[in-house]
Amino acid sequence: MAAPTIVIKDIHKTFGDQEVLKGMSFVVQPGKVNFLIGRSGEGKTVALKLLTGLLGPDAGEIWYDDLELSQAETKDLYDLRLRIGLLFQDGALFDSLSVGENVAFPLWFHRKAKAKVTRAKAEGLLTDLGLADAYDRPVTSLSTGERKRVALARALIVEPEILFFDEPTTGLDPLLSAQVDGLISQAQERSGATVLVISHDIAATLTLADQVSMLYDGRIIASSTPDELRANPSPEVRKFLAGATD
Repeated sequence: MAAPTIVIKDIHKTFGDQEVLKGMSFVVQPGKVNFLIGRSGEGKTVALKLLTGLLGPDAGEIWYDDLELSQAETKDLYDLRLRIGLLFQDGALFDSLSVGENVAFPLWFHRKAKAKVTRAKAEGLLTDLGLADAYDRPVTSLSTGERKRVALARALIVEPEILFFDEPTTGLDPLLSAQVDGLISQAQERSGATVLVISHDIAATLTLADQVSMLYDGRIIASSTPDELRANPSPEVRKFLAGATD
């Protein structure tokens, strides 16, 4: 099945008296590396939760081809999630499981795959990501960069058509950030998946992205290629690209 086109139309979301999203609209290009950027606190992670159906919008629509999330049957939503790989900001690994068991978990839980099959596939992914022989290691022994790679292996193991990354380089030094950026690029090239990276990392955005959408004050104020974004005259875009966050 081909990766779907994801269309976000006029999404509104309020928590209490705080209106976070005020009509967010953009398209996630299929088979491309897409970035959703903006300052901290703009609602990027809220947007990701809406895209995965973990939250529902107050108004607006989110389409995966001809499936609209708010109207989806439970089975359709479950089937969609089986097509998605998600790398959480902190990795969200299970400390009670080994490295390999964490990677294999989606195959056990969702696909009911046999232990021999899941182990072989998990070991292969770990090897590809520079963690050969790490299957039986405890999660607590991992460095920050290793945790990111294990979390990426877990996201990839179901061979998803869609990959979501929530602030994948937050808290990493420049060397580890560059390694993670490389892994994202390699994952997309290898699988042909649709990738959406939630980020405020300007360097990664301008280096990796095919398409960039910028969230500001609850709305998308720019959606373009990185080169077009560099030339965008909007004061908010210019300020963000210059690294100002106040």
